[in-house]
Amino acid sequence: MTDFIRNHLKLKQQAATTKRSTHKAKRGTVNKSRLPNPSDFYRQFDITVKGGSGWQMVKCPFHDDTHASMGVNREHGGYRCHACGACGDCIGFYMQWYSVSFIDACQSLQLIEGCNDDR
Repeated sequence: MTDFIRNHLKLKQQAATTKRSTHKAKRGTVNKSRLPNPSDFYRQFDITVKGGSGWQMVKCPFHDDTHASMGVNREHGGYRCHACGACGDCIGFYMQWYSVSFIDACQSLQLIEGCNDDR
């Protein structure tokens, strides 16, 4: 009886692995290198990131900000508001700005590669 159970579990595991790899191929992959330069990205939202490299302070668009309380990193595009707590990367900013899901944001930003769907 133990050989039967072992074989059954092995077949079930192989089927799950095949299903996962097939499902992954349909979804495509997110290529963050396709994102624009962080300064160019935030400029689309009327946020001007001035200065050199590193973190720069700007007014946060997610709350009524009277002074610069949000830091934006010019190198990797991360952001963090020290007043309202909003934080993330360029994709997260897009998601929060337009109130969309991760997949919708990646599709809008044209970051998904290798997707077999014709959506």
